[in-house]
Amino acid sequence: MPTPTRNPSTAAASTTRDSLAAHPLYRAVSSLPRLRTFTEHHVACVWDFMSLLKSLQRDLAGTGVPWCPPADPEAARMINEIVLDEESDRLSYRDGHASHFTWYVEAMAELGADTGPIGRFVASVGAGAPPLAAMAQAGLPAAAVEFTTTTLAFLAEPLPIRAAVFLHGRENLIPKMFMPLLDSLQQQGLPCERFRGYLARHIEVDGGAHGEFAGALLARLCERQPGLHAACDAA
Repeated sequence: MPTPTRNPSTAAASTTRDSLAAHPLYRAVSSLPRLRTFTEHHVACVWDFMSLLKSLQRDLAGTGVPWCPPADPEAARMINEIVLDEESDRLSYRDGHASHFTWYVEAMAELGADTGPIGRFVASVGAGAPPLAAMAQAGLPAAAVEFTTTTLAFLAEPLPIRAAVFLHGRENLIPKMFMPLLDSLQQQGLPCERFRGYLARHIEVDGGAHGEFAGALLARLCERQPGLHAACDAA
């Protein structure tokens, strides 16, 4: 029997994920001031994650009015399951439900991090301002603006490419990044209960059902268009 070979682009993605899992940043977050700085940058990634996810829901489940039935009800179900948790999960630290973005911002407040820039940004976007201009005007860090610029550029790509970015750049990657960060915070005993809960919840869902749904979605989309696997693996 021939020895199986790996797609070079898939191997490269796996290598990149492994290098990110071993990044020295996680150990560098060794004090409350450093954790505050981390969250003040990373919160932009939490926001643009939702923009990427909602773009998939828009195309797979249909969120417009008048409503039309989804072309692939199974895909619609999977993306809606992910959105349900990400947009309205039960919180571990207080009664009620909220988005994971809200959970993150409230964790920042518990840490004493500056939530002013992200608050101003969300208010501006809600009023109709272009996201990138709103980020700069709100005072979010330049590195956060740069990251979000890349994410938002993917929103113009075809659905399978966005699904690949969602799987390989987020759902398959997040547990690998969050586990060493959570371990480091627990070992140091930093007082950040809400933030640790946020990390643990994402390790649970992204390493479980959400990751499985994201993988199944990408596979379904690639089955419709032969030849897309290589492009999506490289996205």
